[in-house]
Amino acid sequence: MCFVRSITLSFTLVAVLPAQSLQLDASGGSLPGSLSLDLHPGLQPFDLAIVLTGFDPGPTPISRFDPGDPRSVQVGTSILGNSFLGLFGLDLHLRIGPLAVPATPALVDLQVFFQGITLPGSSTIVDRISNPHAVRLANAGAFRDRGVFFANDRAFATTLPRADGKWMVVGGGRGGLLAQVAWRTTEVYDEITDSFAFGPQLTTERSLHAQTRLNDGRWLITGGVDYLNDPQAACEVYDPATDSFSAVAPMLSPRMGHTATLLPDGRVFVTGGLQAMTVTPSPIYAIFDTTNTTEIYNPTTNTWAAGPNLRTPRVGHIAILRPDGRVVLCGGISWDDLIIIRLPAVRATTDVYNPATNSIAAGPQMATARSLIDAVALGNDRWLLAGGISSVSLSSPGTPTNAAEIYNAVTNTWSSAGAMATARGSQRSWALGGGRFLQAGGANGTILSPTPLAASEIYDSATNGWSTGPSLNYARAGAATFLVPTGQVQVFGGGTTGGVISANSEWYYF
Repeated sequence: MCFVRSITLSFTLVAVLPAQSLQLDASGGSLPGSLSLDLHPGLQPFDLAIVLTGFDPGPTPISRFDPGDPRSVQVGTSILGNSFLGLFGLDLHLRIGPLAVPATPALVDLQVFFQGITLPGSSTIVDRISNPHAVRLANAGAFRDRGVFFANDRAFATTLPRADGKWMVVGGGRGGLLAQVAWRTTEVYDEITDSFAFGPQLTTERSLHAQTRLNDGRWLITGGVDYLNDPQAACEVYDPATDSFSAVAPMLSPRMGHTATLLPDGRVFVTGGLQAMTVTPSPIYAIFDTTNTTEIYNPTTNTWAAGPNLRTPRVGHIAILRPDGRVVLCGGISWDDLIIIRLPAVRATTDVYNPATNSIAAGPQMATARSLIDAVALGNDRWLLAGGISSVSLSSPGTPTNAAEIYNAVTNTWSSAGAMATARGSQRSWALGGGRFLQAGGANGTILSPTPLAASEIYDSATNGWSTGPSLNYARAGAATFLVPTGQVQVFGGGTTGGVISANSEWYYF
C-alpha cells in the first residue's frame, strides 16, 4: 500500500483556540473504500504537523530522533517515510483524504497505524502528540473475524464508549435466556493491540440489564439479573471521566428485561420487566412474574418515584421516544389472568406515556404481537420493528415471527414493512446508509430452546422490501454491538450453535 504526502488547508475563519489535547480521528477500512484522517486542533493556523504512518504499532522512542525527548509514539518505523506532512488550516484542522483504497485481496487484514505530532516544541523537536489510531482493512459489505476473543463468554451484554476513545463490553452472562449466570466484569477493546483487557468492575453481577446515557455524560445501569439469576433493583452509574462504576439509589422494584428511556427533562423512565424468576414447574412460569409497574429516576436528587402503571404487564417490550417527548411502549411478553388460571401471552398493544401529565394511555395497536427486538430508527420520525417473539404458551414457549412493521410518530400509525425470509428474535440491527438497514443474527426456535442464526437480512426503505444480507461468521443471538470510530460495527458474543455462549467478536465493514 502506498501513501502520498498530503497538505490540506481549510479556509474557514475561526478564533484561535487555547491549547488543547491533540486529537486524531480516522475513518475507513473497507475494500473498496476510502480512508480519511483529521488532526485537530492546531494552536495556530499554518503550524506544522505530521501524521505518522506504520504497518506496526511501535512503540517508537522519540529519542531515536531527539535524544532529549523521553516520549514514545505508538507507530512503528516500517513506513514512517510515507507519513503525511501538512499545515493546520485556519479552522485549526489538518485533514487528509479521502484517499481511495482499492479492493485488492492482498490488503485484507492489513493493519495501518496512525498518530499525529506537531513541530517544533519549545525544548524538543516534537511538541504535542495525539492519540494513536489503527485501521484494519477488510472487504466491504461483509463480516470479518480476526480471531479476537474476550476472557468471559457473554450474551445480553451492553457496550459503553470511554473517554479515551476505547469501548467497553459491560456485564452479560452465560446460560439460557431465563437461566443466566451473570458477570460482574467488563472488558475493554484496544484497537492498537487488537485485543481485550479487563476494565473496571461493576458494583454487582448483572445481565439483561438496561443502560441509559444521562445528560451529564454518565451512564445509568439499571437492574438485570444477578449471579443467582434473580432480578435485582440495584443500580449504578458509569462515569467516563473517572472510568469507574459507583452505586446509586436502587429502584423501587427488581427488574430484568425492562426498558429505560431518557426523558427530555433528564429523568429516566423505567417500565415493566420481570420482578422475580419463578422456575418451577418450568422456567416458562417466570413469565407470570412480569410486572406492569413503572418508575422514574431523577439523577439530580438520586431518587426514584413511582410512575403510572402500564395497562398490561410487559417484559422484553420496545420503548420509542417520540419527538414530542412521549414514550411509546410496544408489545412485550405478558400474561392473562383468567381467574382460575394464568396464561402467557405476547402483546400487539401499545401504551403511550406522557411525561407532562405523568399518565399512561392506549396507543395504536401493532399488526403483529412481538417482543425481544430493538426498534430501528429509519429517520423522519419512523421506526422499524422486525421479527421478535410473537407467540407463547405453556406448551410452546415462545416462537418468533418474520413479520415487520413501521411506526410513524407523526401520524401515530403502523404500516406493513413486509416479511423477512426467516423468523427471528434477539437480533441486532443497524443502518447501512442509503435507506437500508441490516438485521443480523438472532434466533428462531423457542425461548427455552433457541436456534441462533448467522444469516442476516436487509430492509430497503425505498422499496419497503427485504433482501439477503451477508452471513455472520458465527450464529449469534443476544449479541452486543458497537459502532467503532473508524466506521465499522463490532459484534460481541451472544449465544451460538449448540447452546454455547460465545467469547469472540467480529466486524461488519460497510
